[in-house]
Amino acid sequence: MLTPSAERFQKIQKEALPDFQKYLVHVTKYHAAKNCKTWIVGKWITVREQKFAPPGTHFHQFVVPPVLPFRRDCTYGDLAAMRLPPDVQGLGTCEYSMERGVVHACHAGGVVHSMEGWTHNEVGAIDVDRIDIVWEAALKHGLKPVSNNTS
Repeated sequence: MLTPSAERFQKIQKEALPDFQKYLVHVTKYHAAKNCKTWIVGKWITVREQKFAPPGTHFHQFVVPPVLPFRRDCTYGDLAAMRLPPDVQGLGTCEYSMERGVVHACHAGGVVHSMEGWTHNEVGAIDVDRIDIVWEAALKHGLKPVSNNTS
């Protein structure tokens, strides 16, 4: 996981099951991940930055816009997304990489934020302590997770 903050890395690492925490590696430069075959990408990376990954790497994406699938010797995961309930009206959405009625997970979070009437600030890093709360609220309001391969 590339982040300058050791504190943020440790907080996210603790979210993993204890047996798997050792597999999450903290790096602060792309070249430090040259031996990692699984990259968790939380911000857009350039073609040049992707070149640091070894052949056979899988890029798990949590970023908008999606990472360009430049490497033919690597694989790229779907972006996290949610399907809006069919009865939603008055909400204009247009996600250039998603079909109609499907929004990126980060945008779904904003919709849920509004529907719940929350007033805290949603900008910036994900608050891992609120993930389950937001997930349950999304399901309560009829949003459903989708995969780009099956939507």
